[in-house]
Amino acid sequence: MRRAILLGLGIVAFTWLEFEFVPGHSYLQSGTQIYLPSLERLDTPGYLSRDLVATHPHFTYTIYDEVTLFLHKADGMTLEKALIGQQFLCRAAAILGVFLLAISAGLSDPLALLAAVLLNLGAALAGPAVRLVAYEPTPSGFAFGLVLLAMGLLAREKPLLAGLAGGMALVYHPATAGPFWVPVLLAFILDRRLRSLLRPALTILIVFVLLLANLAQLQPGVGDPQPFFGKLTPQLAALQQYRTKFVWVSLWAGTDLWHYLAIWVCGMWAAARLWPILNRQMRWFLLTLPTFGILSLPLSDLLLEHLRWSLISHAQPARTLLFTVALASLACALAGLRAAVKRKTLEACLWLFVVFALPINTRVLDFLRLSKSIDRAQLLLCVALACGLALALRQIGTTKWRAAVLLFPVAAMFAIPKTGVGTAKMNETPIREVADWAEANTWGSSMFLFPDAGRERYPGIFRAESRRALWVDWESGELVDYFESAGEEWWRRWEQTMQGAYSPERLESDLPLPIDYYVLKRSNRLVGIRPVFANKEFVVYDSRDLRNASAPLKARIAVPS
Repeated sequence: MRRAILLGLGIVAFTWLEFEFVPGHSYLQSGTQIYLPSLERLDTPGYLSRDLVATHPHFTYTIYDEVTLFLHKADGMTLEKALIGQQFLCRAAAILGVFLLAISAGLSDPLALLAAVLLNLGAALAGPAVRLVAYEPTPSGFAFGLVLLAMGLLAREKPLLAGLAGGMALVYHPATAGPFWVPVLLAFILDRRLRSLLRPALTILIVFVLLLANLAQLQPGVGDPQPFFGKLTPQLAALQQYRTKFVWVSLWAGTDLWHYLAIWVCGMWAAARLWPILNRQMRWFLLTLPTFGILSLPLSDLLLEHLRWSLISHAQPARTLLFTVALASLACALAGLRAAVKRKTLEACLWLFVVFALPINTRVLDFLRLSKSIDRAQLLLCVALACGLALALRQIGTTKWRAAVLLFPVAAMFAIPKTGVGTAKMNETPIREVADWAEANTWGSSMFLFPDAGRERYPGIFRAESRRALWVDWESGELVDYFESAGEEWWRRWEQTMQGAYSPERLESDLPLPIDYYVLKRSNRLVGIRPVFANKEFVVYDSRDLRNASAPLKARIAVPS
């Protein structure tokens, strides 16, 4: 009991630390700008009825909306708290899952928890544009944490609980959870010694597959359904290559493939070092899942870029590289910690170098290039962290004191630079003031446009906070991966109103559009037109005032946008 309590406290503490520091978390900075409007429309159908994003939810085959809305209505949580609560629990599940995997490889409790925390420092995958630990509370992030828990439970021979965790991952995000179930099925077919262990998990899988099918049938508010075997039109393919380049492997694999191959080799090498002490389940995971990640690249290239199967842009199989990076990090951590305990300090430093390199830069071959100061700084940081941990483990001789090394990843959280979405947050107070004004003073069906926003993210914050429709913004362009007609409509609107530099002349040409309010940066305020709302950053104009202006629209101060 004492062990379970201490373990639970440790998992909660480290989940909170990495939630607040590295890798951190964000809200309404990326993925939630797309998911939240759809959730708000499902919760209150009277709002956002004219918004492209809200009327085209792309979580049809998930339980994401049902769970979030249940928490929102049953417990009275805001949607934000319901989402962040799920995110915290799934991150804790990831730490517990990796801890169980490390325990099954023979590590002591403190070292197993250390391995879990090191993996949960995260990694940003260049190319497929995903993160090992997702910043935002999105279905794929929830599913990946549950998959790690399912792997850990299966490694500890808890098939019913593993099936439950893996099944929950499946109904949160099938594309993320699917790769976990492939080696489970292969092992059941090919490995007789594992059949009795895996049978209960596969029975639960069938239940969740049926649940997933029912969820898809009951999903409200779905428009523009896509055929399962549909083909991309040339126009939609061109839009995806413009707006969501990460889906098209050929646009980035030539540069990034070599880095992922290097990570895969490190993971396989570490797994070979650990092979004698691994149970059969662990062997299947460490051998197959990282390899699936590498093979997903030519598979995606074949199915999407040559056969033009539209489903592939939804599923984005290249995201399976998450498993390549995660299990390579785990294998190297296990090999490094075991080497350090055996006082093989140099070997431990080499393995731990890979573990610390991944949160800093997944383009690991860049560490071999010392021409740039940033490359030299990253190399020195990795060497310092790896050697510091290896030497600390060498000096701590007893299991009783070995828990002290758990302070090391806390220090690493402050040493590793935080990169990506949310690291340089804008001051959201001004845009939230605009959203509060709009919610209190405009009709729920009102349409807004931010014509000088370009690719900035603040219009999406406005939409979510005000529950008012946007004519178009950059983040809503992700619809091109999911809905053909909505994607083409997004491009028509974007090209007409936002593509290129802002000017008052272009704004005037947009006035015939069914837009009720235009929001400009204060630096681009107009001459002779009184805004209906203004604060230190933004001015809001009623479209009727702009149409009735007695002179052509002109900026008070000419500032390039």
